Amino acid sequence: MRLRYQLEWLDSGQPRHELAPGRYLLGRGGRSDLVFDVPGVSREHAEVLICADRGLLVRDLGSTNGTFVDGERITEGAWSGDITLDLGSVRLHLRERGGLDALVLALDASATASPAATDAPPTAAPTAVRNLLRELQQAVDEARPLDACVWPAPALSNLLQRWCEHSGATLLRVQCGATGDVLAQVGTPSEAELVVLAECGNWQLAGQVLAGAGYALAHAGEELLRWALPAAPAATSAHAPVTSSQDWPGLASAAPAMRAMLEPLARVATANLPVLLLGETGVGKELTAHWIHRRSPRRDGPFLAFNCAALPRDLLEAELFGVERGAATGVEARPGLFEQAHGGSLFLDEVGDTAPETQVRLLRALEDGRLVRVGGRKPVVVDVRVIAATNRDLESEVAADRFRLDLYHRLAGHVARIPPLRERAEDIAPLALHFFRQALARSGRRSAGISAAALLALQNWHWPGNVRELRQAIERAVVLLDEGQALDRSHLPQAMRNEPAPGVDALRMDHALQRAERDALIAALTIAGGDHERAWALLGIGKTSFYKKLREHGLGRGGPAA
Repeated sequence: MRLRYQLEWLDSGQPRHELAPGRYLLGRGGRSDLVFDVPGVSREHAEVLICADRGLLVRDLGSTNGTFVDGERITEGAWSGDITLDLGSVRLHLRERGGLDALVLALDASATASPAATDAPPTAAPTAVRNLLRELQQAVDEARPLDACVWPAPALSNLLQRWCEHSGATLLRVQCGATGDVLAQVGTPSEAELVVLAECGNWQLAGQVLAGAGYALAHAGEELLRWALPAAPAATSAHAPVTSSQDWPGLASAAPAMRAMLEPLARVATANLPVLLLGETGVGKELTAHWIHRRSPRRDGPFLAFNCAALPRDLLEAELFGVERGAATGVEARPGLFEQAHGGSLFLDEVGDTAPETQVRLLRALEDGRLVRVGGRKPVVVDVRVIAATNRDLESEVAADRFRLDLYHRLAGHVARIPPLRERAEDIAPLALHFFRQALARSGRRSAGISAAALLALQNWHWPGNVRELRQAIERAVVLLDEGQALDRSHLPQAMRNEPAPGVDALRMDHALQRAERDALIAALTIAGGDHERAWALLGIGKTSFYKKLREHGLGRGGPAA
């Protein structure tokens, strides 16, 4: 069982409660899971939902004296991190746990168990192991990048260096078990045996360690690999098995439309086939291109991105193909992006905006891997995988003779359409919370979380600017927050928080029921973090009815087979 929160009744002397993911009813009696039989607490006062991934939701159940989070009265809202919860005269402190915190708690609990109940008891004293686990946890917190979804190799190396200092290990490395490729390593190998301490998927933490530190490093390493695996550059070979459809490193999504796009793309990424990404502005084409590169055999080579609509034709060709010395007065030789990306991947955004003359040169470079610099005569051989993207309908452009058919076929080795955010309603709340945590980390602010009203407003917006618009809306809202304040509907852009005045049709009972049904679906998806099975269980309906309702209300594609 993974512990997520510790609940402490302040100034009471009562024991603390360790809360696993799930729903808890707080009150003076009745059906309450946690009972506080003191004045000011209603019989069924509030409900707390501990999320499986991170954070919690708190809902007041119509109590007489109200429910307060960090001193502010709430009806319902979502928070991450530690909070203070006031129910009448009861003051509770909920401390978020996870990762190594849970390991320390598990070790504390097992310290009183008999040796037979422990699979691999530590060779060091339990207190020493607990202290080491806490030191390893602190090192993780200090080394974690600002972008919590990205653990590049330098950050991992920094963390491994700290772990070596704390544990006395002479060597630690993160490696791919399938290929032996080393992602990060610190220390100098000795004649001692290299031991695999922890494994997760194809990833391994291996090292040369002291016997007393192996237990703590093994447990901490397993948690580390869970975080590094979805974000670090993939260390799988072209022949390694593709990760399951439930794991899209860097592109986590609960939307069936997004998963249907990613599943074949994950297989194509391991080859050298050109990829053409289609989608509206702001859907994340460059992020997807980078993800393809990280999963490809070229992952150790450069990844360069360029917007073909950013420059006029002459400058564009010089940027792509380079310039030969003497092409113009005072001009020195300069390699273009194709040469700079040799051995790696080149992402060409808005490729549909290129001029016919540039299309000819692109075609030549793609056909035989040769190009001629502007003003030059000697061909230059390049080895580059091109990932192109556009928000245009290239087939229509070809039919209108504005885009070359032969170039289209060269670029479209595999075509993937990235669905707009309005077709991925399940992803709106998780993305908003992700951008919210990123913005708070960069600004150094503290916040009580995002209110349910704000999440509902985000779910109801039609997102013409897609994921980019969502990120900008959250970053703008965080700038407007006071210290410790929750992000509410009032912090969102005016267009998102405006609710049209109800017309006569809105008074009809069938329309009101439809609105209530849609809001219930959105709330369930938000609470469930996009997990459909949890959402239909929360709603108390079956799988078939759930997907039927999603289709009726335009919330995603409505079912795995859709």
